[in-house]
Amino acid sequence: MNKTKEIIRFEVLRSLKKPSFWIAAILIPIGFGLYMAFAGLVGYNASETLSNGTDTTDKKLGIFDEAEYLNETKFVNADQKEQELEIIKDKETGISAVKEKKLDVFYYISKDFTETKKVEIYTKPESSSLMDDYSIPIRTLLSSTALKNVDELDYAVITQNINFDTTTFDATDDHVVDMNERIKEIIGPAIALVCFYILMVVLGNRLTAAMVEEKENRISELLLTSIKPVNLIVGKIVSLMIVGLIQLFVLIVPMLVLFKIGQNGNILPDWLQLSFDFVSIAQYLLLLIASYFLFTAMSMVIGVISPTAKDANSYSSVMIIMVILPIFFINVFMPAGTSALTYVLSYFPPSAPIALMLRGAFGNLPTWEFWLGLADVAIFGVLIAKLATYIFCRNAIEFTPKINFKRLFGTPRKSWKK
Repeated sequence: MNKTKEIIRFEVLRSLKKPSFWIAAILIPIGFGLYMAFAGLVGYNASETLSNGTDTTDKKLGIFDEAEYLNETKFVNADQKEQELEIIKDKETGISAVKEKKLDVFYYISKDFTETKKVEIYTKPESSSLMDDYSIPIRTLLSSTALKNVDELDYAVITQNINFDTTTFDATDDHVVDMNERIKEIIGPAIALVCFYILMVVLGNRLTAAMVEEKENRISELLLTSIKPVNLIVGKIVSLMIVGLIQLFVLIVPMLVLFKIGQNGNILPDWLQLSFDFVSIAQYLLLLIASYFLFTAMSMVIGVISPTAKDANSYSSVMIIMVILPIFFINVFMPAGTSALTYVLSYFPPSAPIALMLRGAFGNLPTWEFWLGLADVAIFGVLIAKLATYIFCRNAIEFTPKINFKRLFGTPRKSWKK
């Protein structure tokens, strides 16, 4: 046990002392924060430009309604104040007034408006912009006139200004589904899925590469003279998990802080004002840890059977494909698409983590199946770790270009420490 602790301590400290670890861990959240700030600033400036472009508070507006369609010339502007359009006698006078800057905007409704359904707008701003849009006042007046000409309910139907109240019943019983509660339940599996993906991308090949490098440099021969293979394997797996979780913590915490600041400052849109179900988050945190253990154990198997880094990369690609296999069949995890394949992917060790997280996100994972799936992932993680230890005992000093399966299942070297 002491040897295992020494390996864990050595591997963790070695990773934490590397500048590249902290550069990757810190630059990602900083870059993400700068991107959010830049996107927010650009969006704010665009919003301000659009608002200023359509603000007619300090502008003089004129209109010539040749069709005599409008029944009023007053509207409420952006400052919630009543503003009135000046009546112009004819089209030419209005256009001349715009050119001479006596009017900022001139609206002309032709005599055949009922046929053309077109309003001409003339303006001469100091500087033209794509954001300039002076159609809002005339739109308001036309809508107001149309509303008085038809029934209010008919107008609401035509403009699709109708409110809908939907009641959803649960698929298994008749109780009403609370959509706010449903969103809270989705957050746990969604966070677990994102974190698992980050761990695969950032640390997916680190353990495999380290094992192959130690074999190629013959460091494993020296280690096995003083350390049991099981201590080495367990120490490597646990140390990589600790390093991965530290890097994930450094990455996620700043994002959560920014999210909380955005919530408190009312910067985020209404649909992002979320509440969390901490029980669900805790459950899927357990699934995330078990899934990461399974993933590191599979990476260890690839590392101990691969004689070279090139072979390790080939086997790692196959493993990654098996892990992300549920994404290619995402439709089978939706409630309406549940099939036998859903359960096969949910309990097949490599694909089980993502399959269970997807089913949880779609609300298609009963509680008893979650715990059964968690047990399945954890048990297979332990079994695969034992398999890695077994193969390592027989293949630690194998340097031939091809995997020697006969030696894998042969008798381990007696010179190794028992």
